[in-house]
Order: sequence, then structure tokens, then C-alpha cells
Amino acid sequence: DAYHPAMLLSLIYGYTTGTHVSRRIERATYDSLAFRLIACDQHPDPDTLAAFRRRAGSPFAALFVQVLQVAHENPFSRLGTVSLDGTRLHAHASKHSALSYGHAEKIEAQLQAEVQELFALAEVADPSTVPDGVSLPDEIRRRTDRLAAI
Repeated sequence: DAYHPAMLLSLIYGYTTGTHVSRRIERATYDSLAFRLIACDQHPDPDTLAAFRRRAGSPFAALFVQVLQVAHENPFSRLGTVSLDGTRLHAHASKHSALSYGHAEKIEAQLQAEVQELFALAEVADPSTVPDGVSLPDEIRRRTDRLAAI
């Protein structure tokens, strides 16, 4: 089966939720409503997803960094689990927490390197027989939280 590249690229959503192994993304196209909508109720096999990630390579990683930046710029978009319970939090608006443009560029470069590292780990995990209990969602969530704090 041939799949539209835009649909395959839209499955980057899996990386934002901590689902980065191709087998899990394929399974999510059956189980998760969000993935079903993104995939237009199609179910690309794990080999197709991994091959697309290899072919798309650097544009795929660049788009993932852009997704993280948009999440940071838009306070209403959050990646991962979001819950509202009426808790009030104090702002982090001190002059010590503000970033200069140069420092923000350094952090962006570091995030790009970390995203490349995560994609490399996903590449290693795809061809192997990794058990379903092994994943890297905490690492992706940590980097997303760091970008959101910028």
C-alpha cells in the first residue's frame, strides 16, 4: 500500500506523546482515536513508518523541533498529558528566568541535537525486538518541559 507523505509526517504526533517506536505507532492507529484521525483510518506497517523516518531524516527532525517551539510559544498547546484542576501557580517572570536571543539559540541547537539522539534511539529500537514495556517518553517529556520553560 502507498501512503500519503503528509499522513506519515503527521504521525510525528506519536513522538510528542512519547510513542516513537514504529510498532507502537502502528498499533496506536488501531487503538487511539487521535492516531486514527491523523492516519485517516489507515494503518501503515512498522517497516513503512521506519523507512519514511529514514528517508525524511533531517526535515522530519526539523519539523519536530518546530512543533516543540510552537508548543512553547502557544500557552494553550501542550504536548503529553494535560489536566485542569483549578490549581493556581505563580509565574516565572523574573529577570533571571528571561532568556537572551543568543541563549535561546543555544538551547534550540541543544534541543535539535537531543531530538536527533532520540530519533537515533528510535532507529535502533525499530529493527530490534524491544519489549512493549521499554520506551523513551520520559526523555521526550523532559525535553518538551525544558523547551516550554524557555
